Amino acid sequence: MKRAASRTLRLGLGALMLGLLLAAPVQAERADRSKPVNIESDTLKVDDAQKLAIYEGNVVLTQGTLLLTADRLDVRQDERGFTSGEAHGLSKPVYFRQKQEARDQYVEGTGKRLEYDAVTDTVKLFGNARLKRGDEEVRGNLIIYDAKTETYRALGAEQAGGPGRVRAVIKPKPKDAAGNGKPAGARP
Repeated sequence: MKRAASRTLRLGLGALMLGLLLAAPVQAERADRSKPVNIESDTLKVDDAQKLAIYEGNVVLTQGTLLLTADRLDVRQDERGFTSGEAHGLSKPVYFRQKQEARDQYVEGTGKRLEYDAVTDTVKLFGNARLKRGDEEVRGNLIIYDAKTETYRALGAEQAGGPGRVRAVIKPKPKDAAGNGKPAGARP
């Protein structure tokens, strides 16, 4: 009996985590893509031959509702005009925040390093990474967010003797008077 209950609990927890990793939408505000990108820093070095710009010192990038802060930001452009970037937190973690599409809710994340690839539309947070959306939060050594599929996954750190752990905090939604799991006052 104990064995069956333990197996059912493991399957239930596994299904919950799989659902979180595969179906958690974190869609950014679409209007942000058409807004200008503003970048401020203490210094800027541009290498036109390499199509590379390096911003250093108190870097602040904004584009619509997107805010990114870092100690260093390297921005590259390929021959088709796609951009990739790598932000580093040397004295403090890299931080980003962006409003979600059609919701009054923000997504924010931190990590020691952040990589963005415009070709694949993915964001990777490395090193003590954290991604927060509303009351939900996930932590790990690496968090990969795919904006095209609106999914993310988190991986724990490799530690001596085995893999690290991923930590997720999911707060239950308040139930309506009928106990339906919908926020009170929500329409059917």
